[in-house]
Amino acid sequence: MRIDVAKRFTKDCRDLGIVIHGTFIMGLPGETQETIRETIAFAKEVNPHTLQVSLAAPYPGTHLYKQALENGWLDDANAELVDDNGVQMAPLHYPGLSHTEIFDSVETFYRSFYLRPAKIASIVGEMVRSPDMMKRRLREGAEFFRFLRERRAAAH
Repeated sequence: MRIDVAKRFTKDCRDLGIVIHGTFIMGLPGETQETIRETIAFAKEVNPHTLQVSLAAPYPGTHLYKQALENGWLDDANAELVDDNGVQMAPLHYPGLSHTEIFDSVETFYRSFYLRPAKIASIVGEMVRSPDMMKRRLREGAEFFRFLRERRAAAH
């Protein structure tokens, strides 16, 4: 994906009043601490209305799974895609980037994106203008903090 095209696309959408939901995947081949920081910075720059952050999932039978086995990025001790509570796990690791660092990058991403003063102000502004948005955002906020608690419990 070309970053300049994505930036222009988000600007054009915003100019047209189109609401953007960004989706990001952490832990794909080539991921490093630096690419994690760059991805979070990119998301903050293009500032979609909402976003979703997932972990790369090497499903058996896929190219990513084969690639992970061939390169030693997947080991039996950490090969689960979800835990017993349905929390998505980080089954891949790379030289210089552990399972734990990839897993933790999701929480870092969400916190860095949503807990910015400008984003909080935008969300509060939506809530003040619309009772329906107030209900939605309060529900989403409760879900967000529950999600973070469940992830933290899964990590320990």
